[in-house]
Amino acid sequence: MNRFLVNVLSLTLLALPASSEGGILYHIQAVPTLPGGTQNFALDINNRGQVTGNSRKSGGTTLHPYVWRIGDATPTEIGLLPGVPTFGRGFAVNDLGVVVGESGNGPSKPFRYQNGVLTDLGSLPGGSGGFAADINNAGRIVGSASNGQSVRAFYTDGDGVLHDLGTPLGTTNSFARAWAVNQAGVIAGVARNASNTASEATLWTIDEYGNPTAMTIGSPRPGAFSQFVGLNDMGMAVGNYTDERNRTRAFAYDGTSVFDLGLLASEPTFVHARAQDVNNNGLIVGYVARLDTAPSFGGAAVLWKKGKIYDLNTLIDPATGWRLFSAEGINDRGQIVGFGSFNGQTRAFVMTAVPEPSSVVLLATGVLGFWACRRLRAVRA
Repeated sequence: MNRFLVNVLSLTLLALPASSEGGILYHIQAVPTLPGGTQNFALDINNRGQVTGNSRKSGGTTLHPYVWRIGDATPTEIGLLPGVPTFGRGFAVNDLGVVVGESGNGPSKPFRYQNGVLTDLGSLPGGSGGFAADINNAGRIVGSASNGQSVRAFYTDGDGVLHDLGTPLGTTNSFARAWAVNQAGVIAGVARNASNTASEATLWTIDEYGNPTAMTIGSPRPGAFSQFVGLNDMGMAVGNYTDERNRTRAFAYDGTSVFDLGLLASEPTFVHARAQDVNNNGLIVGYVARLDTAPSFGGAAVLWKKGKIYDLNTLIDPATGWRLFSAEGINDRGQIVGFGSFNGQTRAFVMTAVPEPSSVVLLATGVLGFWACRRLRAVRA
């Protein structure tokens, strides 16, 4: 075998850390801030390694949306829509690099961004404001907007019109939000149920004529508030619900049943949990926390894998100096984005899985076999 390949494989094996309890280890890197900024957040990552979220920039105290590709020196600032100069964030980026999100936060406006062009998506008839939460590769955008009576879930397929998704209750003043859409166009979120007793996790399907049908799925605690915030192409949805002690709990729906995702036994005071995203391999990310919506004040980014929960802080090298608060997105390569504390600042991160030593051994065995066969063929020739 070539001596260079032997050296490379030997160094690769030595560089790998010992296997963790979960069998997964990650390299972590900070997402660069906008120029001059000190803080940022990451909310989504696509399968091409493009990340979106929001960041502070030089001389500013507000957060601005950005898109960034792993390996680039700086992110691209998306900008803000006219009339809402105070805040913005990118919620999602599809595999074509199209970003959707919101400008402003009182009220906000939904936007679409592609190739330097920022577009105001408008609102539902009779209303104003809203935000765009997700986009699939076909360009279907989903989110929430006002219809003048209530907050409603919407979708748009690029025709310049927001379409009201309706609710199981069926009234024009019943509440709904859409948070996720998969490649088949199925939409996940929350809506008022048909009995008008609670707002519950809901799925919408769209027929060939563009007409939506809403179906209440619910949660492990029927009749309690619940919502889906993530959805994969296999129809697995994840989100959160309120338990009998008024705690927020993470749960998943596998197309047949709903089930609680559990908490970290190592952190008994972290009694709240939220699942934020799920990939096509069924890996779920989110956080557990002492206070429901404030993981920065006592919380941990987590991964749920095959029925088990892992603190992501235990799957990185502690010498990096990170404390990971929330995992917000995961792509099909298993790369995770979110935010935590780094050098005393709130910073966005990207985590990339490191192959287990056994995987590298198999790789080395394969390379050795290839070179052995090659040498054998050379001798026979």
